[in-house]
Amino acid sequence: MFSRTDEKKVVLYGFITAVVTSVITAILQYADFLSLYHRYKWKILAVTFVLLIASLIILTLKHKLNEDTGAEFIFVVSSVIRSAYVLISGLYERQHDAGAYTGAATDFVNPGHIGYAEYIYKFGKIPQIDPYSIFGYYHPPLHYIIEAIWIKINVMLGVSEECAFENMQIPTLFYSCLLIIICYQILSVLDIRGRNRIIALAFIAFHPATIIMSGSVNNDMLTVMFMAIVILLTLSYIREKTVKTLVLLALGIGFGMLTKLNAVVMAAPVGLVFLIHFIQICKTKNKSDILLWVRNYIIFAILAMPIGLSWIIRNLIRFGKFPAALSPGTDSPMYTGDYSLWERIGIPGLSQWHFDFPFHPLRASACCNTWAIMFHTAVYAEEYPVDIEAPLLLLCQITFILGIILAADVLIMLIKVCFDKRTAFEDRIFIMTGYIAIIFSFVVFVLVYPYTCSSDFRYIAICLVYSVIAIGLANKYKYKKIAVFNGAIFLFLVMIHIIYLLWW
Repeated sequence: MFSRTDEKKVVLYGFITAVVTSVITAILQYADFLSLYHRYKWKILAVTFVLLIASLIILTLKHKLNEDTGAEFIFVVSSVIRSAYVLISGLYERQHDAGAYTGAATDFVNPGHIGYAEYIYKFGKIPQIDPYSIFGYYHPPLHYIIEAIWIKINVMLGVSEECAFENMQIPTLFYSCLLIIICYQILSVLDIRGRNRIIALAFIAFHPATIIMSGSVNNDMLTVMFMAIVILLTLSYIREKTVKTLVLLALGIGFGMLTKLNAVVMAAPVGLVFLIHFIQICKTKNKSDILLWVRNYIIFAILAMPIGLSWIIRNLIRFGKFPAALSPGTDSPMYTGDYSLWERIGIPGLSQWHFDFPFHPLRASACCNTWAIMFHTAVYAEEYPVDIEAPLLLLCQITFILGIILAADVLIMLIKVCFDKRTAFEDRIFIMTGYIAIIFSFVVFVLVYPYTCSSDFRYIAICLVYSVIAIGLANKYKYKKIAVFNGAIFLFLVMIHIIYLLWW
């Protein structure tokens, strides 16, 4: 069904789609799309989706649906869905620690992610105060600098300050669209093409977590994008060990850490790939090659470390503070420290899963298990729709159970492809150690900050990229019952979008 693809053309098409979608979304918000009645919003978006589905049918009937058009169609439809989510969801909807803004006319220092960006926009510099004295300011500043510049550009173009802050969702929308392109390239590097690539790409393009994160105002989406770039560049480096790729890798890790410090977790699997390569070089006993690669890895360190560690060093010098996150306190209903380690990170009991009402209740007394909360938030974010109708609740229950089964299958597939000799040795080591490092860091984070909010899936959303790799390779290797698994993915994505469609 799918022919060989022109990958550079498809990537360029995806990038243009991301740019155009982001610009159109910003213009629509400026045109007061948000002020329209909900029913009018839906009529406009319904017509858009009908046209897209009609285009798909026409392409299929005319036998023009090759891998190029399949990937391009995914780029367009997933971008439109993200745009629709941003347009329908306001600045304060489904956010995490958003805070607030009061605008340039005041000298207030507001908390949260919005307040952090506002500080830079308003005062023209990163916060000069102790970053641990105001909630949300302990994060590295890259995301907030970009947001502040974007707000400033909006205002300079004549956009009202209110709309400019509403448009804070546009950069994260753009990052989310770019993530799909990066995953397309990862699949290309792994030589996963044709139908196999389309299936894996569709999984992340239409997964609810990446769509919801596209409308966020925090630094999670940019962090995931940088971590995905590191995965792409490392897999490329394994195949062609060039200084250019090494430099880009250093910048990817450095800027990832300058966005959010947990991006440092990618340094472990990357470092292991470097070590394997350096051992191979040492075995040749070629002194010139050994010295060459010592120099190259020093270049990597000189680039990555100053960028990645700059925020930590600054806060140590100026305020004598080590990296940390402000916590709600032990009296918070989200506090899980009073529960045993098994209750928190062991296999969840039936009472923790809440299959009857599969949503995250926030309260530790209702659910304290990390993995149960992770699944709740992966599928339904932190929504808790107490007034949900019975038919929709039933659909939510079925979709949640299907999501858990799929996640277990993906994990099994990831393990299988990492032990499959058809997967290159360095790929196997990199993929396996990377995934383990991410899960381990997540568990450590949950234990250090024992709150239900710490178990949110957004902290390990990068695992979706590893899922894409597992799905792509499993299809490439034609594992048993892969057709059933692909059908389950399709069913899950259709059901979850019906649910969110009815929620909106």
